[in-house]
Amino acid sequence: MAGGYQRAPTRGGVRAGDYSGAVSDAPLHVLLISLHTSPLEQPGSGDAGGMNVYVHQLAGALVDAGHTVDMATLDRDPGAPRTAGMRASRIREGLRLLTVSLPGAAGAAKEDLPGLTGAFAEVLRAEASRPDVVHAHYWLSGAVGRELADDWRVPLVLTLHTTALGKNLRTRADEGLEPAARAEAEAELIARAEATVVNTRTEALQMVELYDADPARLTVIMPGVDLSAFSPPEPGGNRRAGPRPGSPGRPLRVLFAGRLQALKGPHVLVDALARIRADAPGVPVELEIVGVGTRRFTAGLQQQVRELGLEDAVGFGPALPAPQLAERMRRADVVAVPSSSETFGLVALEAQACGTPVLATDVDGLRTAVLDGVTGRLVADRDPASWAHALLGLGRDPEALARMGAAAARRAREHSWERTALATAEVYARVRDRVRVRHGSRWCVNTLER
Repeated sequence: MAGGYQRAPTRGGVRAGDYSGAVSDAPLHVLLISLHTSPLEQPGSGDAGGMNVYVHQLAGALVDAGHTVDMATLDRDPGAPRTAGMRASRIREGLRLLTVSLPGAAGAAKEDLPGLTGAFAEVLRAEASRPDVVHAHYWLSGAVGRELADDWRVPLVLTLHTTALGKNLRTRADEGLEPAARAEAEAELIARAEATVVNTRTEALQMVELYDADPARLTVIMPGVDLSAFSPPEPGGNRRAGPRPGSPGRPLRVLFAGRLQALKGPHVLVDALARIRADAPGVPVELEIVGVGTRRFTAGLQQQVRELGLEDAVGFGPALPAPQLAERMRRADVVAVPSSSETFGLVALEAQACGTPVLATDVDGLRTAVLDGVTGRLVADRDPASWAHALLGLGRDPEALARMGAAAARRAREHSWERTALATAEVYARVRDRVRVRHGSRWCVNTLER
């Protein structure tokens, strides 16, 4: 194959994305599309979360590897220009943010964005430089990427991060199901893309089972972690100093970091703390909730804390930049991820990089992110009683916390964004020389020249 690419091993037809080191050295121009949320937004606020971290960190690591990258996003700020246009901002050498403004986009809700994908693509088509590959993140970005890839005759790589059918498998009816139109759009994108990158083998199997994806066009690449920001505490500092959990007067310190919404499960932790206080009053537990949600959900969560009489045990804080979040993680004894569904759960890997064990729901990508009994523990369901039991077990076993924390830090060191970027660049190299381009109603295969 062109560029000396060596075929990666496959598992049951699904390609494994481990970097082989045989990818072409030719630098690429990559367009990463993140329409609904800017990669530079603070994770844990608004629609920003792990995907923002993923896109921004992937972009930086690709630039470090010698490629040039543009990240494209929609300006939804209430004060955004009301006219169609694009602003290019230089982040660093080789990396730019392309911010698209559109009539009707300022202050637009996420639910309104499907109607803006065509206009978004039109602006990029007119004002952005033609890349070697388009990599779309999330289904809304995929709708844009499909148009641009066809027009520019370049390959489309897709990373959905979360899917409608995957979420609906786990979401309770009162949490709101994803619409059928989104699932249909995702199925079309998966069928169209030259390659779809997924975080775990579990996600790949879901793609095959739920969307009838072609396993040969799926590649599993685990996300990385910013090891310069997320690292274990220095010997004698932070969590390692002072009494251990379980000592008289020393509470178990639990951290939740993420968007405040039902599917992330902060309310599950609050109920679990109430059960611990009722059933085991001699085991103190403190919960810090870091993140931002809608006014309605946040007010309901705070009311829940007051009604349960937990004001002295539960604290709230805003979403934090990586260095401050890492400091909170190092201070915690355990980071809790009680999500109903996660394609991976990047916060779990960040916590492990800080040497902090993770307690997570036994579901989907969290089964890969957390090694049960080694770097943390998985909880069978989201019943507050199950979480209370798991937290009590950790609070009474400081040796296990220390052992799992050390293992967590060792494991996280294996997952740098550099490795993720190099594996992703292999995908780009594989698809760029031969790409399907739609002409009218038929597909043909074209060989692209740089």
